[in-house]
Amino acid sequence: MDQTLHLPTIMVVHAVIIMISTLATIYMWLRYRGSHVLPILVAAGLAGCAAMLLHANRGTLPLTLSSGLGIGLGILAVGLFWQAVVVFEGGRLSIAKASAGGLAWILLWFTPMLQNSIEARAATLSLLLAGYCFLTAQLTLVRAKHEPLPSRSIAATTAGLRGLLWLAAVPLSVFVAPPYAEDGSTAQWFALVTLANSMLNILSLVSLLVIAKERDERRYRLASERDPLTNLPNRRTFVTEAAEMLHEAEGGASLLLFDIDHFKSVNDTHGHAAGDQVLLAFSHAIDQRMPKGWLFARIGGEEFACLMPRMSAQQAVAVAENLRLAIADMAMPGLGALRIAVSIGVCEATQRGTGLDTMLASADAALYRAKADGRNCVRLYEPATLLVETGQSIALADPQPRLGLARIRRRSA
Repeated sequence: MDQTLHLPTIMVVHAVIIMISTLATIYMWLRYRGSHVLPILVAAGLAGCAAMLLHANRGTLPLTLSSGLGIGLGILAVGLFWQAVVVFEGGRLSIAKASAGGLAWILLWFTPMLQNSIEARAATLSLLLAGYCFLTAQLTLVRAKHEPLPSRSIAATTAGLRGLLWLAAVPLSVFVAPPYAEDGSTAQWFALVTLANSMLNILSLVSLLVIAKERDERRYRLASERDPLTNLPNRRTFVTEAAEMLHEAEGGASLLLFDIDHFKSVNDTHGHAAGDQVLLAFSHAIDQRMPKGWLFARIGGEEFACLMPRMSAQQAVAVAENLRLAIADMAMPGLGALRIAVSIGVCEATQRGTGLDTMLASADAALYRAKADGRNCVRLYEPATLLVETGQSIALADPQPRLGLARIRRRSA
């Protein structure tokens, strides 16, 4: 048992593992020189390796060097890892905060309290290390609300366990045995805590790298699901999610189809940058009025769609009219007297299981009527008769065969 938990051996092995992981991190840094996280991890690894090697030679080196400087470097390593996570989460690096714990240890090392009491040294070390670990766990959990990634729970749990392990060293050193006896022998619990912390330290680094990989995958997935200009769901995402919503919907659903009026003239007169500004302003104005559970997306150039579960046709028309009025009153800063307006077509799924193709075709027919009626208005799909641009009436008992999902007309007027 004593040989298995020989503390100097544990520390040397851990130092070797840290050095290997640090070399791997250096290789990654050379490949991705733009990274701001990797150099901090390299510094943390070097400090941790030096700390382990110094403290492993506690029996041969002066105590001030092995424990004073050595443990100070170990605290610095944990502080740097915390700051690496801060930068990874979009914060600013603070060398002062990373090194505060290590500097505090070195300064306190020369006080009579730490010089004369190994229990005081154990308590001080434990509190400093636990503080950094809990800060890391807290930051990882807070960011999970904004960027939910599967491995965040592992990373936060690992950092929290490291903190609890070091906190446990305080009562253990007081009520069980001090970390080091007067003859220099090591308490078994201290060797166990060091071994467990070594394994958790490696898991912390691995979990951070896994989170980085998951972040890249999430970024690519969102890029494929979102419109790059407005950051709204794109057409493919709308079709997929709307079809699922309609399949599961109870109590019916209504669909709004928006088309910004005279958008082509905005591009022709003011330029495409102004057109992008109009699209951004329009999408933001509508999106901020969307309650949870509605699906709002950009499905074409100036075309947008909104699926509203459990919404009757009359309610949908009222919602559409409010949105139309909100857009009609909206000014466009920097574009002079330019005002934008929107035409909206509305249709209702009259029964559960109504296909998305049918709803899109019906809303498109109603939108076409709104354009023919002078734009800047709302029209509800009426299957019996639709007014078209020529002023003639045509019968449309079932619009789906003529206006399928792949054949929705593009309107640039």
